[in-house]
Amino acid sequence: VRQWTTFKRHKVAVLAAVTSSYSNGPIEGVNRLIKSLKRSCFGFKNQLNFFKGIYQITA
Repeated sequence: VRQWTTFKRHKVAVLAAVTSSYSNGPIEGVNRLIKSLKRSCFGFKNQLNFFKGIYQITA
């Protein structure tokens, strides 16, 4: 019962998300790659090297 009240409250947004062709999947994928880079390469010499690593995995 509680799920239906939430659905009714957000009905317009849910229907817009279902009918839209837009997706945040690519952005979420890039965020996941950046987080995995941060975990695997802990301790870059400086921030510029970290940004270069981000560019390499997303390019």
